[in-house]
Amino acid sequence: MKIGVLAQSASKESAGLVSSIEKISGCACPVFDISDSSGATVQLDQTGVVWNGSHLQEFDKLVILGFEYQDPLIPRAVVSADWSIWQIDYVVDQQYYSFISSVLRDLERRGVCMVNKWDSLKYNFSKALLLSRLQESGFLLPQWLCSNEMSVVEKFCADEKQVIWRPNNGRAAWQLFLDKQRLYCVDPSKAPVLIASHPGFQLQRAFVCGTEVLMALHCSSPYAADFEYMEQVWCCDSTAVAAELAAAVAATGATWAQVLYTEIDGRPCIYDIDTDPKYGWLPLEFRNYLNHRLAEQLLEIPVTTIAPLGSTARVERDSLFVRRMLVTLHELEANKYATS
Repeated sequence: MKIGVLAQSASKESAGLVSSIEKISGCACPVFDISDSSGATVQLDQTGVVWNGSHLQEFDKLVILGFEYQDPLIPRAVVSADWSIWQIDYVVDQQYYSFISSVLRDLERRGVCMVNKWDSLKYNFSKALLLSRLQESGFLLPQWLCSNEMSVVEKFCADEKQVIWRPNNGRAAWQLFLDKQRLYCVDPSKAPVLIASHPGFQLQRAFVCGTEVLMALHCSSPYAADFEYMEQVWCCDSTAVAAELAAAVAATGATWAQVLYTEIDGRPCIYDIDTDPKYGWLPLEFRNYLNHRLAEQLLEIPVTTIAPLGSTARVERDSLFVRRMLVTLHELEANKYATS
């Protein structure tokens, strides 16, 4: 099977995944840099897509890493600004983005298996759209609301024990929604924010490819004991909810995704699905295991050749900070999370 990777140069995931694919398959897995500063020579016409001399339509699968889906909006003009100066970079970025999006959709049209499909990437751009789609498909979700109207938000908060929030677009952690956040974020002059009920215990992460849950993790909030600790991760058993997690990912049109969820009465209650997972922050042991499992799934190897992690030991997220610097960082990070 011929597999390639389309990745932004800043992607922390591409090197490890490519190494695992090449080690398992014994074949080269080329990486095509889709950054606007890559200097690549590209060609798109009725015969196909050529990238630095390689015909992309000849690949069986192409994995997309680090491509940020946008629904481009022209920024409002500032009357007192010189359009040719203040927006030139934006216009150039839009032109390159338009070309990359055309390439991805054209490859999909030509029958190349794209991981993930273009339509699934939009769910990283609009989270209210994602929750609506999952609710329509019958999956269990928390009570949620996207609004900038104070009276509506206050009524929602009054009906729930604990509320968390995040912006409606892009990647963001769910954070506690207290009076300070409510008074600052909720205003008709500001964009609506997404809020949801929280069950009062920690959310879990499942990395899903196809019908398989490759790895499921508990992630603890930062806490202080004898030291200040950053997030810690350890394995959890997702067997009881694996089929429904995979079905939820499939409902977005994605092949590979991360699901943020918690179990309620034997079902996963889903808070988010990331259709371009970022896992470069994971401790090395978990990162290597996930790369190996993902490579096997992409290569369609039916039986895994790597021993399960099977460890309940907590492993702390890597940090460049020395311990004496962690006090300040800990306070900043710990206040973001819902209490466990």
